[in-house]
Amino acid sequence: MFAEQVTVMFRYCVGNSVDDGLCSESLSGKVRICFLFVEDLSMRCNLIVNADDLGWATGRDRGIFKSIESGIVTSVSLLANGTTFSEAVAELSCHQVGVGVHLNLTDGCALTGTLRGLTDKRGNFLGKECSRQVFAAQCFDRDAVYLELVAQVEKIIVAGVEIDHIDSHQHMFLFPALTPLMVKLCQQFKIKAVRLPVPLEGEEHDSACAVGDEMKVYRQLSHQFEQCVRRAKLFSPDGLWGMALVDRLRESSLLSLIDEVPAGCYELMVHPGYKDNGLPFCGVERTYELDALTSIAVRQRIEEREIKLTTFGAAQCEY
Repeated sequence: MFAEQVTVMFRYCVGNSVDDGLCSESLSGKVRICFLFVEDLSMRCNLIVNADDLGWATGRDRGIFKSIESGIVTSVSLLANGTTFSEAVAELSCHQVGVGVHLNLTDGCALTGTLRGLTDKRGNFLGKECSRQVFAAQCFDRDAVYLELVAQVEKIIVAGVEIDHIDSHQHMFLFPALTPLMVKLCQQFKIKAVRLPVPLEGEEHDSACAVGDEMKVYRQLSHQFEQCVRRAKLFSPDGLWGMALVDRLRESSLLSLIDEVPAGCYELMVHPGYKDNGLPFCGVERTYELDALTSIAVRQRIEEREIKLTTFGAAQCEY
């Protein structure tokens, strides 16, 4: 009756385990029934631990690579206009780590020269507060800004770095006037994953200082950003941990955060480093964060909770 063997396959999800499958044959070996056991991703916690600002300064870079070698960092965001860009790229070749573009329109020097309202006459960006005012008011040259973003991505590609995601320095792309430019950039360069800066810590964790005021802005803008990302069919984790803990991440707060992370795929944003005297973002807070990320207790807690540390590239293949 049967000219060939027929295979019928059933897929089953069993907790957090993966099995190669079980097979049984019937009808004189003519029908082969295979039970494939696959992982139920909804029951597991995947965590991307991403260190921002690689290429900014020597101490920051040393701390980031230390947190990869001896800590829990699995992913980095590279500043194309950072002062130590070339050195950081050279060191990256020695590490197995995901790499994203840390798009920057607030600090350092623009790659394409002066940008009206965003840089001084020498092409130096004017800082976070000035940039936010410009982007909120939507009074900037979109074509010129897009060319700057293209230049930053192209510099990283030409350096031989494989990009697995895009994010932005100080979350500037949450502003509605910039979000479409980010989507366009992803489409042009076929980058399929982005950071989703939806704060996952509750408002009770917000700082009483300037960071707390920034968190209010992020919370207001994040949901519209998320809708834009979903419409563009870009991959992103389910949200971002660490936003409320900028400059305040310590071993104790990191342990508490790990205990809170639910099932799903998330990103933890971190800023480890060693001190670079006189440079912004390079104070003693960076060393406290480095200590937390390389803590044995933190590693043990992640293992106890069976959290899988991953990258944007690996995660987008699974979800």
